[in-house]
Amino acid sequence: MALAVNLPMTAAAQDSTSQRHGLWGSVAGGYSSSIFSCDNCNAHRRDGVGLQFAVGMALSERLLIGIEGDDWFRNQNDVHSEFANVAAAGYFYPRANGNFFVKAGVGVAYYLFSNASSLDDVGVGLMAGAGYDIPLRGETFITPSVSFDFGSMGDKAGSRGVTINWLTIGAAITWQSSSSVSP
Repeated sequence: MALAVNLPMTAAAQDSTSQRHGLWGSVAGGYSSSIFSCDNCNAHRRDGVGLQFAVGMALSERLLIGIEGDDWFRNQNDVHSEFANVAAAGYFYPRANGNFFVKAGVGVAYYLFSNASSLDDVGVGLMAGAGYDIPLRGETFITPSVSFDFGSMGDKAGSRGVTINWLTIGAAITWQSSSSVSP
């Protein structure tokens, strides 16, 4: 009985020590909650849908770099609301053979509110988060994660200190190449 219980756990443990080499990518979705705020407006938390994509390459077994795009959107009462962040990002695995990682990046943030007219702007974007790669098969993983995105637009159209932020809790399908690519 003990042997039957230990065999699957040993196989899963061996799968989780996959080496990170070459190219990788992921596509994610999940629940997301956002806030648009400024010094002279009322900030309200809004629930919506979060989408993420990322592509990049492994610099080592512990450090990956890439481009990540995070998006929050909501359609309600004929108003489309969207926040986006595209960032150059780093993904750090504290253990070379571990599956837990933290990520951070800097880039460009954008917001859009549209109905009969539209309001949009671009500013500096930051992102941070964490996740855990769970092996599915071969080079494919399911990756539960949490991400926080922030954008600062400064003073715009009579509003001071315009910022956006959103938190996304979701899961990704991640692909990691097993072949090496020289940076």
